Amino acid sequence: MIEVECHISIKKDGVMFLNPLKTQLLQEIKKSGSLSGAAKEMNISYQHVWTMIDEMNRIAPSPLVQKQRGGSNGGGTVISGYGERMLQEYLIIQAEIKKVVDQINVEINL
Repeated sequence: MIEVECHISIKKDGVMFLNPLKTQLLQEIKKSGSLSGAAKEMNISYQHVWTMIDEMNRIAPSPLVQKQRGGSNGGGTVISGYGERMLQEYLIIQAEIKKVVDQINVEINL
């Protein structure tokens, strides 16, 4: 069976801002509360995770991810309010695009 797929990438000023891998990273950070937990779950290096976070935070008008140092639990990483909003907007766009692609797959006969 041949079918159409669509992957969403959002750029800011021509630079990649959000894509499926970066949104998965935001979701994993939200779930685990740490960069290392997200890296482990995604089976990618901590350095790669840190690079993606740094890219997103530099491009965005406000950081998407914030590190919390110290505390009784040794700190952690959280998605900022802006990051949460961007993640939700991306997921809404993804759901709308999926509806269109699903309809195309019903109508095409490749």
